[in-house]
Amino acid sequence: MDTVNVIIENWPNKNLLEYIPVVIAVIALVVSLYSVFLTRSSFTASHRPYVWAANYGVIDPDRKTIIPIPFRVAYRVTNAPARIVRTQVTISLSTKPVLTHEETNIVRFPDDRSEWSFAIGEEEFKTLMNRSEEDKAKLSRLIMLEYSALDGGKTYHYRLQQSFSPAENQWKDISEEAQ
Repeated sequence: MDTVNVIIENWPNKNLLEYIPVVIAVIALVVSLYSVFLTRSSFTASHRPYVWAANYGVIDPDRKTIIPIPFRVAYRVTNAPARIVRTQVTISLSTKPVLTHEETNIVRFPDDRSEWSFAIGEEEFKTLMNRSEEDKAKLSRLIMLEYSALDGGKTYHYRLQQSFSPAENQWKDISEEAQ
C-alpha cells in the first residue's frame, strides 16, 4: 500500500468549528502586536522634549499690550527635560553675518512659568540698529537648536529664520522648521 494513501485514508475527519479558537487566537495575537507597536510609537512621541525659540516681549499692565524687546530671544522647553546640544543665533545684514553667538551642553527642564533667553545687549543692539531704515530691513536672524532627551538618543533640530521689521521694531518669522 502506498504511504500517501495510508495518510490520506487515516486523515482525521474534523469539523471546521474546531479551528475557530485557533483562528481567534491568531487574530488576537496580530491585534496585540499592532497595539504594542502603536503604544511604543505613542510613548516615544509623548515623552520627548520639545524646544523652540520666540520673540521676547513684556506685558505692559497699563495699556494691556506687549512691548517687544528685539535684542532678546526667548527659548521654551515643554514635555520633558532636554539636553541642549547646541544653540546658535546668527544676525546677518543681507547675507553677511554681523553677529554670531553659540552655546553648547545646556540642560533645561520644562516649566510653564520659566524660560531662558539670549540677549545680545542693548548697547550692541543699538550699534546694530544704528543703520538706515533700508539696511535695517535687510537684517535677518537665524536661530538653530539641536537637542535631545536627557538620556541621549535621537537628536532633534529646530530652525527659525526671521527678518527685522523697522516699523514694528520686532523680528518677523520667515520660516520655522522642526525635526
